[in-house]
Amino acid sequence: MKSWSKALSKALIFYLIFLNILPITTFAQQAPILEIDAAAALLMDYQSGQVLYSQNGDTPHVPASLVKIMTMYVALDQIKAGKVSLQDTVTVSERAWRMIGSRMFLEPDEVVTVEQLLYGIAVVSGNDACVALAEGLAGSEAAYVQYMNDKAKALNLPMHFVDVHGLSADNEITALGIAELVRSYLRDHPDAVRFHQESSFSYQPRSSRTPIVQTNRNGLLRTYEGADGLKTGHLEAAGYNLVATAVQNNRRLIAVVLGASSEAKREQEAAALLTHGYRNFDLVTVAPLLSDKTTRVYKGRKSQVGLAVAEPLIAVPKGVGKSVSVGIQTKEVEAPVAKGDKVGVLSIYVEDELVKQVPLLAMEEVERGSWLKILWDNITRFLRDLIRRR
Repeated sequence: MKSWSKALSKALIFYLIFLNILPITTFAQQAPILEIDAAAALLMDYQSGQVLYSQNGDTPHVPASLVKIMTMYVALDQIKAGKVSLQDTVTVSERAWRMIGSRMFLEPDEVVTVEQLLYGIAVVSGNDACVALAEGLAGSEAAYVQYMNDKAKALNLPMHFVDVHGLSADNEITALGIAELVRSYLRDHPDAVRFHQESSFSYQPRSSRTPIVQTNRNGLLRTYEGADGLKTGHLEAAGYNLVATAVQNNRRLIAVVLGASSEAKREQEAAALLTHGYRNFDLVTVAPLLSDKTTRVYKGRKSQVGLAVAEPLIAVPKGVGKSVSVGIQTKEVEAPVAKGDKVGVLSIYVEDELVKQVPLLAMEEVERGSWLKILWDNITRFLRDLIRRR
């Protein structure tokens, strides 16, 4: 009875993972102890999506200007969809002009391009630029905020927004959520890095005789090798926040620091996270372990289909790459099969410890077979099931 119950439990877990009711699991690897002086911190490997370090990663926190990552994400989505272009213009409202805090120094009735506003948001964290962008693309800030919350829901991220600039303490994120947001943002819009990596931004308001030049608030752009983004934030209720990204040896890491005590501290701790990732982890691919693996296909023109995964890379502690192994669990597959269809679950192990589970995908299309093939497979499966029941 116990063995039957255990088998049923395993089958149920597989079924839930296959249907994506359970999330794909990632596990931080064993590495030297790291202590981060902040309310929350997290390090994510961009390529694999694995969390390499987490400190209160699931604890809700006030994002401050980290909200602006989603503000830009929504705008770039609209550009990608062809609904707006970078050279489209927006007329600045009095409401945008009156915004407090970090500003691009827009003035009422000025006409600015969407591209200028994106630079003003990414580089100098302009609250006025956020409102001008929202009003220009959605008609009102409230409508744009709804787009942002809809996007968070579509990405299944634990975050809630009440404004487009982050001045309210009622906005809510987690360190894990913001890291996942940045990963999705850069995957969907890899060119967005060009906005975030600029060391300064120059804008000349209509009433000014000379341009106003402001420096990017992310000091890591000037001090950390490979740093190319991404966003800072500060409110009294939030402390000092920073999401930092860097690329070294073609490998991107995402570091999140929430609630640090100062600008210098958030940069110091983000740098410590990035260095921890580059020093202690390697990327390896599991693709060779699937090179000759197939699963049975019933009622198809082919009886076998090759197996693949969407993201074959995995982060592992340095020196243990050769210990990576996989476990394959496939469901019963019936034609027609489309390339990329989910046909099972791949379990990835490092030194016999389960570290990640991802869907197995069909490598190619398998069309429906002839009526004779369908009949033969029906008979084969009937006899097989009959034998199993005995």
